[in-house]
Amino acid sequence: MPQPTSSARVADAPTPRLVGVLAMLVCVVSGLLALAALAAPWLLAITLGVCAVIVAWGWSGTVGLPSPRGTVGVLLVGGLALVVSVGVRDEEPWLGWAPAALALAMIAAFLHQILRRDGRPRVVQSVSSVVLALALVGCGILMVPASHTAVGIALLLGALAAASVSSITDLAGRWSGLRGWLLALAMLGGGVGSLAVALALGASPATWLLLGVGAGALSHAMRAVLSPLPPLAHARPRLVAAILSVLVVGVAPYLVGLAFEPSAFPG
Repeated sequence: MPQPTSSARVADAPTPRLVGVLAMLVCVVSGLLALAALAAPWLLAITLGVCAVIVAWGWSGTVGLPSPRGTVGVLLVGGLALVVSVGVRDEEPWLGWAPAALALAMIAAFLHQILRRDGRPRVVQSVSSVVLALALVGCGILMVPASHTAVGIALLLGALAAASVSSITDLAGRWSGLRGWLLALAMLGGGVGSLAVALALGASPATWLLLGVGAGALSHAMRAVLSPLPPLAHARPRLVAAILSVLVVGVAPYLVGLAFEPSAFPG
């Protein structure tokens, strides 16, 4: 039976050094997004745009995709279109242009496959990986609507705190007896981090606890999927993995806000 290529092989488990680096990067990215959200929605959109550019720059190397130059172009066009669609709007509904931007990104993804001249190896893997990256950037842009209201900003801060704390709980994986409990620890840590934000802001503890548990689980799950990949031995894929494990939590404050804090998204 033929052996898998190096791009398809997966390491047994991430090293403690890798986990520590990812935790540091997640905390830095979360902190920058939190500061940008507190400053102004447009600054948050710019910060998300920088994150989208970094993802485009490093995604093909992170997951070992063919035709890396074309992939970078597709993710640049699609990712920036998604960010601009919410960043330039100054009235509700904040996501009014997002479907058009997503459609543009999907057209670019499939057009790239049509124009490839390398025989189109692993075309399904290439398309699905690009769509996944665009979906994760799409989760991130959900932070921008939250930054337009005080309640939304509080929800966003809770989700970012949960992502940071969950990355720190990953360090418990150096003890073999706790490796099977890392998801539970991430959910617990995320809940505690978000609850601390709620208590500091005088918000509803129950809502923020739910937010933190969900955001902590999402952030941990993204790192758990990406961290065993061999390319994460290098700096660029580590940065991409950290950014994506923060962007993915953007869906948590949006859904929790719609369900339990309607004033966060009046439009």
